[in-house]
Amino acid sequence: MKVGIIGLGIMGSAYAANLLKAGISVAGADPDIIGREQLEIAGGKTHETVGPWLTECDLVIISVASTSVLAAVTKELGEVLNPGQVVMETGTFAMADKLAAKAAVELGGAILLDTPVSGTGKQAATADLVIMASGPSDAIAHATPYMEHLCHTIMHAGEFGAGSKLKYVANHAVALHNCAAAETLHYADSLGVDRDVVYQMLSKGAGQSKMLDLRMPLMISGNYTPATAHMAMFEKDLSIIGADIRAQGITTPMFDAVSDLYDKSWTLVPQDYDTAAIFEVYRDIDGKV
Repeated sequence: MKVGIIGLGIMGSAYAANLLKAGISVAGADPDIIGREQLEIAGGKTHETVGPWLTECDLVIISVASTSVLAAVTKELGEVLNPGQVVMETGTFAMADKLAAKAAVELGGAILLDTPVSGTGKQAATADLVIMASGPSDAIAHATPYMEHLCHTIMHAGEFGAGSKLKYVANHAVALHNCAAAETLHYADSLGVDRDVVYQMLSKGAGQSKMLDLRMPLMISGNYTPATAHMAMFEKDLSIIGADIRAQGITTPMFDAVSDLYDKSWTLVPQDYDTAAIFEVYRDIDGKV
């Protein structure tokens, strides 16, 4: 059993580590030497680029953040992969980009699955993710023994693209809950309540959420690096969701308010900060920074 991973950033490196722990051989590609070094230390093989070496893989996973990189990678995969090889695309992209990637990969007969994940880099490291798999059922069945080492839940979403639709919904909720945690902590600060006590109460009470559990400790410490999901990535994701919401023609006042807060954050905090840094926007607005 061998898996090839294209992109060895926060998520790709976590996928590689979990597969290696499960006894599965991993080969990965990334132009960044840091990702390659991490994989080599963990026991995998590395390459700088996509190439014929991928034809030896039982599954290929794409974990890239840029639309332009996705287009380049899928074009290359379509040229080198064998007919019938299964590829998982795990990122968050607009539907048009997903469909273009599908056409590129399948030009030579390979099969692309739309398999975005819900969860942060920290969650990926412990396989605490949800994978929303969409595409041909036989290809999903082929990928399932590998996906089981990357997540706690695999959702069979339906036809190609259904996984991305679920991811849009998931990230919509993440954006709202992230700001809810920040606003609640900001309110608690105004009352002079001990932050750690607030966190303990909220994480055990009716106001608990996964984003509160993951991000409020970062807000309390003010330590936003290394990021579990960084601002630059979330800017892309919110842009995709916002465009899709407008295409649906629906009213989303909470998302609109959250988007305004994040618009302020892009210039206020560094792009490599964790999205928990949205807390700093609240502090800046009220002159607390």
